[in-house]
Amino acid sequence: MKKTIILILLSVGLTTHAQHWWTGWSQQTGLVLCIHQTDSAYELYSPLQTSDPIPVSKWSLRGDTLRLECASIGLKMTLIHSCSSPKLGEGDRPEGVVEECVWSGTWRQGILKEAITFHPADTIYQLRRPQTPQPPYRFDEETITADYTDSQGNTVHLEGTLTYPVETQPAASPYPTILLVSGSGQQNRDEEIFSHKPFLVLADYLASRGIAVLRYDDRGVGASTGPLDSADTRIFSEDAEAIFNVLRNNPHVDTNSLGIGGHSEGGAIAPMVAARNKGVKFVVMLAGQGCTGQEVLVQQNEALFRAKGVSDSLVAIRTACMRELFMSAVETRPAASRLTVKDYQAIIAKYTSGLTKEQIDSIDLKKGIAYALKQQLDTRWMQTFLRLDPAEYLPRVTCPILALNGWKDCQVLCEPNQNRIEELTGGRAVCNQLRWLNHLFQHCKTGSPDEYMLIEETFDFDTMETIADWILTL
Repeated sequence: MKKTIILILLSVGLTTHAQHWWTGWSQQTGLVLCIHQTDSAYELYSPLQTSDPIPVSKWSLRGDTLRLECASIGLKMTLIHSCSSPKLGEGDRPEGVVEECVWSGTWRQGILKEAITFHPADTIYQLRRPQTPQPPYRFDEETITADYTDSQGNTVHLEGTLTYPVETQPAASPYPTILLVSGSGQQNRDEEIFSHKPFLVLADYLASRGIAVLRYDDRGVGASTGPLDSADTRIFSEDAEAIFNVLRNNPHVDTNSLGIGGHSEGGAIAPMVAARNKGVKFVVMLAGQGCTGQEVLVQQNEALFRAKGVSDSLVAIRTACMRELFMSAVETRPAASRLTVKDYQAIIAKYTSGLTKEQIDSIDLKKGIAYALKQQLDTRWMQTFLRLDPAEYLPRVTCPILALNGWKDCQVLCEPNQNRIEELTGGRAVCNQLRWLNHLFQHCKTGSPDEYMLIEETFDFDTMETIADWILTL
């Protein structure tokens, strides 16, 4: 995880939009800014790091365009104020729908440049995570470790926490148990992101329902070790299976009701393991994929730029370009024949020819992006993910499957992925499309990752209840 930088901007002079707070977050750095009118000066704050203000050296407000500069940290920002009515999709609740006004633009600091959008807020931004469990906990816990050698010959040490209901009598265990596998990117056992701890929140709730949970640090994170450069989804599935096999021998675990639940990439890993390990008695796929990795990324690109408000015609250009880039990267996997930066530039130029600079910027297909794309698409993990097809493992899973996807998920789209999960399992999987929820199972407006940090809810209660009810009826 990148270090999160929280910045608070206290503004004045916005007489057209007086007495209002605005909060924005830029995805790349975790930069958060809050705008508020006071009397006659701008100040910049990073409240999670220091209470001292960072002075704004220059600013101007002309019409709906705000420009400011903070010379002491080399930051410049240009924002434009606009209002629009949110689009309603199938299943959206119409009550309370109002026009939303935002500030949107870019910020620069050194070589960094990124888009940012500010949304209305009631007060200065603070991280609030009311669902995070606090002592005294309603569960007991113990440390579980697994040491094994993966298929590449690497020594791996995994460590996690097994939580189970507070035992009032020795006869209470063993319990139905679920192993939780995190999504892409190396994460700790809580799957922590922006101070949200979804796996801890879920473990706490499931303990209250009489279900034990094992969550573990990914290799290379926290107390777990193992090389990352050569690791991919299939190798991570070996990690999950290794600690799952250790879990089978724990006295608190009912091996007749022992399953694996995975979120995002973990939603692919869980059925992978179940397809080859008959000790897995059930699978819970949280935002799991049914489509190929290549198609998931194409769908993701389309959804993310739509959520940003980019026009349909420009979104179509972005989507078509990324589809060709992904296909070309897969077709040229051998190192000697992989695409060069110039190859990427040529593909991008084909799709951006005739577009204005502003249009190109809006779909993030600037010439300089070619190098970053090559670096990303050449990695072992990405090459494996692009080729990943659930058709290889989902039809071979014989245990019960629960697949839950948020309707507003912009990272693993709900409808196409659930449709293919149903197809590949012959309708055996229980598939639920959850309205108003994003990739993290939070209630949201657009589903964009830009909202994750700003939402106080960590994990929708009804979704956790659905998981528990389903496990307990098996």
